[in-house]
Amino acid sequence: MILSRSIRRLRITAFLLFLIPTIGLLGSIFFHNYLVTFNYDKDLKINFKSDMPGEKISILCNESNEYCDSRSDLFNFKFQENLNECFKYHVVSYFIDENSKLIEIESTKDIKNIGSKVYREYLLTETLSDQCILNSDLLVYYKFFPFFFEASHKLKKHEKTQFGTGFTINPFFKGETSISNIVKRFPFNFFFKPLLFITVVCMIFYWYYFNSIIKKLTNESKNYYFFKFGILSALFLFLHIFFLGWTFESEFLTKLRRTYVVFFILFEILAQSFLIKKLWLMKNNYAEYLNTLVVYAKLIFVVFVCSSTMIILAILMFYNLSPKIDYILEWNYFLILLIFYFLSYIMWKKLNVYPSST
Repeated sequence: MILSRSIRRLRITAFLLFLIPTIGLLGSIFFHNYLVTFNYDKDLKINFKSDMPGEKISILCNESNEYCDSRSDLFNFKFQENLNECFKYHVVSYFIDENSKLIEIESTKDIKNIGSKVYREYLLTETLSDQCILNSDLLVYYKFFPFFFEASHKLKKHEKTQFGTGFTINPFFKGETSISNIVKRFPFNFFFKPLLFITVVCMIFYWYYFNSIIKKLTNESKNYYFFKFGILSALFLFLHIFFLGWTFESEFLTKLRRTYVVFFILFEILAQSFLIKKLWLMKNNYAEYLNTLVVYAKLIFVVFVCSSTMIILAILMFYNLSPKIDYILEWNYFLILLIFYFLSYIMWKKLNVYPSST
């Protein structure tokens, strides 16, 4: 029964190790692309008589409103409270004199040096505004989930929000950017980092359960090499995630930080290699616990990953690949590594109670 519980927990942990980082990687892309393309905005509270093209309103620019500076708290207009209070038609603004003649103003501070009165005029054009959610097919969803759209707007307008790119990405095929360039920035780091910290905890339990189960099956008391390398891989993944986005003045510390992900990959591959070697040697004696075909599949996968890693490293040693190719390899490589854990999930037979010999 103790062995049964350990194997059940191992299967759950292995599945979480496949699922959580996958959500972290793919979710960061979807989150980034969603915010980049979220263009709905809040208009100024301009008291147009009707939301129809041609409607105008003029404001005298003087010291009391800081000469119509929209960024000023003294200006007459504030922004609308909700996205669905926007104007359907695009609003343009310009400056005119007291004779309704257009004036070119580079800065609102220059207005006080002009001898005549200056007005800032707002006009509703005949062009539908693509920033007004009233013109969007998503309006029906806004009516049911306004908080979601309002939160998205607030998040995109947040002073700390940064984007790795100003456009949507598909890095698995196009390699527009690196993983770190996307996930190290606010707010994506608050999505990606917690998931990866959970992954580190799951990795520790994963290697602990594997080590414990095989010790019970073989009646041995030593800790295996795959357990030691697995714990080291979890440690370096933790360091890589913890320092992700940090900027160091010391070049040595910057280079040291970059080695964490290298050591994570190295120890992870070593751990999986020693693990599959042990499972391969015991596959016939413990067929009641293991799906032999999956053991074969995992062996092939380990060989594939090891050989692919060696080939990639050899290429990088002799050739300078374009950043686009580097990024494509990076995104796909880390996603492929997660198959290790999915194979571990399906490798153990799903039984309620394992044989009583243990």
